[in-house]
Amino acid sequence: METTQPSLWQLRVFEAVARLENVSRASQELLRSQPAVTQCIVKLEELLGVTLFDRATTGTYPTAAGVFVLVRARKILAAAVQAIQEIGARTAVPPLVLASHITRAHMRAIIAIADAKSFKGAATLLSISEASLQRAARQLEQSVGRQLYQHTASGVAATPAGAKLARRLGLIGSMIEALSSDVERYKQPAEHGVVVGVLLLDPTILLTSAIRDLSQRWGELRVVVVSGGYDALLKKLHSHSIDFIIGILKHPEYADEANEEPLYRDQYCVVARKDHPLAARASVTLAELRDCEWILPQHGSPRRVAFEHVFVDGPPPRASVETFSLSTIRIMLAESNMLTVLSWTEALLEQRIGLLAPLKFAVPGPGPVIGLTMRKDWKPNEVQAAFLDALRRAGVRLSRSSELEDARTA
Repeated sequence: METTQPSLWQLRVFEAVARLENVSRASQELLRSQPAVTQCIVKLEELLGVTLFDRATTGTYPTAAGVFVLVRARKILAAAVQAIQEIGARTAVPPLVLASHITRAHMRAIIAIADAKSFKGAATLLSISEASLQRAARQLEQSVGRQLYQHTASGVAATPAGAKLARRLGLIGSMIEALSSDVERYKQPAEHGVVVGVLLLDPTILLTSAIRDLSQRWGELRVVVVSGGYDALLKKLHSHSIDFIIGILKHPEYADEANEEPLYRDQYCVVARKDHPLAARASVTLAELRDCEWILPQHGSPRRVAFEHVFVDGPPPRASVETFSLSTIRIMLAESNMLTVLSWTEALLEQRIGLLAPLKFAVPGPGPVIGLTMRKDWKPNEVQAAFLDALRRAGVRLSRSSELEDARTA
């Protein structure tokens, strides 16, 4: 298989040469021959499509592109060292040395095992033989000196330490994938555009308000909206495929490479079609809600948790359809007497469209916090910074909206 992304070892060699400004001294530190170090740098330059060093009789010095790549390479290596330290590797080998010898095959193997929960399933996922997968997986386990896999009813799966290492290596893989696109952006000035990841269901009112605001300043503004689940968008964020995420702030432990910024607190409500038998009622009882059929998101989602809070003291009503698709929810509610749970901002948008309406029932518990999720090391350009400011202003307006306040207290 042709290699298209740098390896951790290539980045470590590059960092050593850049720091020492000398191939000979770097080769001594890395315990490699000088020709091997030189060849490693040449291959990395070919992968990235830039010249990383100016070679002179006095030393080897990073070019402007080399300095640009060096900043990112050091962050990737630091993340790899942190991954080794977090699982408590039981070996006398220094974490940087250990981390830099983790190969692409090692990374692919443990990530696939964590996802598939068995060696056999992981091998199928990667389209390789189970023997090849086991060889890479056991090599990694032996090098870190920790048990990364365990026997379960479904086969050999990742231990907690293995699952943690897999998550970390997945993020590191995304950071490595971003190197090429980062270099391309460095070589070519960015256009006036923003790529936004939006969680399902999306905060449409917030987003459209910010777009209208910013379009008045930037006539040629281009906004790309990428919808998806949290984990998928987080991976796109770390691979620099999107600039930031808008949606419910989730605060997962494994997302500590990202910063979260709250914009406003929303609230949940029960929603039906606008001419539903319960829509005109001055108040709706719990018993009436229990008699209806529901359409809901999958278990574990915030809106599903809100639904479960409503019926915590008794059996929940039947939920015959599970989906995150707002278009599916909208059509099914409009054509039936089914109910669902939406946030107030989502419900207000549906009211404006004219198909759905919130019922007069107070959903217990605090609502979700809507905000921004960004990479810790991200420095927005002028257009991106202006878009963030527009989102913050829209969040303030939305939190103070009399229409929203009336809906919350209804």
